[in-house]
Amino acid sequence: MKNIAAVVVTYNRLELLKKVINGLRNQTHKIDKIFVVNNSSTDGTLEWLAEQKDLEVITQGNVGSSGGQYTGSRAAFNAGFEWIWQMDDDVVADEKCLENLLKFADKDFVVVPKRIKDDGKVFYNDTKVMNMTNPFKSIWTSIVQEEDFTGDTILAEGITLEGPLFHRSIFERVGFVEKKIFILADDTEYALRLKKIGVKTAIVNDAIFYRQLPVADDHEFNWKTYYLIRNLIVLDVLHGNLPVRILRPFGYALVWLTRCKKLEDVKTVLRALKDGYFYKSEN
Repeated sequence: MKNIAAVVVTYNRLELLKKVINGLRNQTHKIDKIFVVNNSSTDGTLEWLAEQKDLEVITQGNVGSSGGQYTGSRAAFNAGFEWIWQMDDDVVADEKCLENLLKFADKDFVVVPKRIKDDGKVFYNDTKVMNMTNPFKSIWTSIVQEEDFTGDTILAEGITLEGPLFHRSIFERVGFVEKKIFILADDTEYALRLKKIGVKTAIVNDAIFYRQLPVADDHEFNWKTYYLIRNLIVLDVLHGNLPVRILRPFGYALVWLTRCKKLEDVKTVLRALKDGYFYKSEN
């Protein structure tokens, strides 16, 4: 069986993608194949990728980050790789990142890098405990903080798709990323599935990713707002207990309705509530 494949999903970030690929090529532990899923970029990415003879390139329509992760991980799985390292196009791996991840990776232990922001500080958004039983509290019960980085690894139930290293048996057991999510919360949904089958997830302190973009503000209405609201509701519908499935989606909708400034905002919230509540998983 082939050993390790990296999967990178990209859309219109050519200059950042070049840095990501360069970081993967320079790993102290060799990657056997790098898969790049190009979601129909229009910034010259397709032409640049055509010149890279060591990459396995898959070009598809723009089906979002989740659709890209689905396609890439499935392609690497079908190609027979034992370990699949997933990421997007704005995180650059330190040269020892994979080497340090492999020290702890196991079939039942998914590890991710510690991420450093563009200001040099650690990026804290992984969740130590996720709440799927109390409808009156947030799903993110406890976020990883600076004081947690004391040992080799930090257990975190909610990890992102910025660098998790999966053994192929994970995909055999829980399937692939929920591709219809498009963007936002696809990683949380997958982490909840891992939790259900008893797979532990953790951050490796000495495995480093450098984030290339600033942290976005998700409290103002923009094109991502629909997906943010809908997908939070999807998490509750697919993985919450009965009170969470029934009550918490309306809590999300109410919070966002108070932020609406125009009729179009109200329509966005109500559409997200409806689509999230009646979402059907393909896994």
